[in-house]
Amino acid sequence: MLTKLASNIWLVAPAAKPRYPYSNSLYLTDEQRVIIDFGAGARAYAELDRGAVTLGLASHIHFDHMHGDSLFPQARLMAGWQEEAVYQDPDEYIRFYGYDLWEELMGTDRTAYGQVVPLPDDVVAQPGFRHINLAGTFTDGEMIDTGKLSLRAIHLPGHTVGHYGFYQEKEGILFSGDIDLVPTGPWYSSASADIGALLASVDKIRLIAPRMVVPSHRRVQTENIQEQLKIFIQVVLDRHDRILELLSTPHSLNALSEYGLVFPSRNNIYEVFWERMSLRNHLKYLLRTGAIEEIEPGIYLRK
Repeated sequence: MLTKLASNIWLVAPAAKPRYPYSNSLYLTDEQRVIIDFGAGARAYAELDRGAVTLGLASHIHFDHMHGDSLFPQARLMAGWQEEAVYQDPDEYIRFYGYDLWEELMGTDRTAYGQVVPLPDDVVAQPGFRHINLAGTFTDGEMIDTGKLSLRAIHLPGHTVGHYGFYQEKEGILFSGDIDLVPTGPWYSSASADIGALLASVDKIRLIAPRMVVPSHRRVQTENIQEQLKIFIQVVLDRHDRILELLSTPHSLNALSEYGLVFPSRNNIYEVFWERMSLRNHLKYLLRTGAIEEIEPGIYLRK
């Protein structure tokens, strides 16, 4: 579905809700036609003149944002420099997600990692490493001119190391990617995620104070954005408090994971892994800030 947000700026939303494996895209019909992210599905992109799009910008490499890149054959693809190697090198891809830690965290080999979940027919790629050629990269604050409009690349790490938003200052429109303001809070369940960086990225958006936020997995937001940012990140802070409460007695990471603080229902083996990866990121942050200590290898206690 194509929705006009401002002159030459359009939301491309999937026919289904913008949840995995889908995500929203932003489409600019300026002198240079631009698509930001590629996860809305082939049916949604059928409304566009895809052959006329000459620039594609990736907020980050996650599959639900990238599976439609082949639908834009004329687009020069750019991504944040921090993730450049992940598009090119399968070993970097494995480390980026933390799958090299699977045996350590799960106690089994990575057989389940290769399992393919059936996807809708308008998702034209499969999860897993694909070699994707980049025409270039961008950095924090870089201006991307498209003609009458310009976008500023905003580095918003935490969800991933090279996660970016894109700000159209004249209209006050921020494409915020996976800082998506969903009430269940952020996803930070990979080795590339960082809780301290995520907290700082939310503060960065607060300072920008956009008029409109275009999130990847929710409808466009124009009301109470500051309050929504507070609610979004409070999910993480509440988990901190609960972990500190539990660490009044010594716990291992796997013992903490039994409380289901991040994925309470655990619908598949990936959610078990992501639970443990999320808690690993909490423990790294709490160790770094001095709130907890590792009293023996793999055993943690609140100071």
